[in-house]
Amino acid sequence: MNNDGYYVGLRFLELGEDARNRRRGHQLAKEKVEELAQETEERAQFLVEEHGEAVYIHRALGSRAVRTDPGIGKRIPLHATASGKAMLAAMPSEKVSRIIEQTRFAEITDETVTDAEELRQELNEIRERGYAFNREENLDGLHAVGVPVRNPDGGVIGGLSVSGPSHRFTGEHFEDELPTLLLGTANELELNIAHS
Repeated sequence: MNNDGYYVGLRFLELGEDARNRRRGHQLAKEKVEELAQETEERAQFLVEEHGEAVYIHRALGSRAVRTDPGIGKRIPLHATASGKAMLAAMPSEKVSRIIEQTRFAEITDETVTDAEELRQELNEIRERGYAFNREENLDGLHAVGVPVRNPDGGVIGGLSVSGPSHRFTGEHFEDELPTLLLGTANELELNIAHS
């Protein structure tokens, strides 16, 4: 309720769902998020960039998923998520520079990147390998792997990621298996978007 006595009604939920589904590829992304959650048994999500922040659009929980609550529509700094960093690394350099200039680099955890130059160096590494890691940068004890999702013109439409507890997201599983799975899933999603 605001000072004038007005309330936000439930109609806004329906409008939000309509807005989410109008964007090209978002409904297709929902299916892939659900597949990732089922296959990995962890939490999977699809985020988009809006006004220099990452916004949760879809989320699904696997049978062993950590039940943190990044609700749909929640905003988070791009530099503090695997999906966010993957999206940044895939964007044109001018847009990345604008976003970095407006970023406050708040320290969410002790591991959060808080320096623009450090982020730029990490983005270069992400560009080379094609995926990003989040090692407790957003939530203590939580790791994630993220990849960008592109439209047929090569523009970034969002990022897919899988997250889980740091004790399960280690070694070859974290460094190789999950990135390979995510890259393949993103490729399938991009093909589906291109031919829908």
